[in-house]
Amino acid sequence: MKILAYWGARTGIFLAVLGVLYLVGWFDVIAFIAAFIVAWLISYLVLPGMRYEAGKQMEGVIDRSQKGLRSLDAEEDAEADTAATTKEGKGNWPYPDSTIRQD
Repeated sequence: MKILAYWGARTGIFLAVLGVLYLVGWFDVIAFIAAFIVAWLISYLVLPGMRYEAGKQMEGVIDRSQKGLRSLDAEEDAEADTAATTKEGKGNWPYPDSTIRQD
């Protein structure tokens, strides 16, 4: 929820800056770009706590989403290591590279 709040605050700042530029009489594409840059600067200076909390929450989301992938990768690596070190795994044991001549 902190990510959504941070996004909403930044969007609100952008729309406020764009509205001020509109009231001043600046209507072109440059006003949109200027509003983006000014809003980024304002949000960077005014919202450091929200940015930090949103970053921590996003890091937790990413860690949870990758937890299953890491466990599956570890299981696959363990199976590959077992297969490479036993006779049942590959036909050229103890030579895992099949390009080595055996005569």
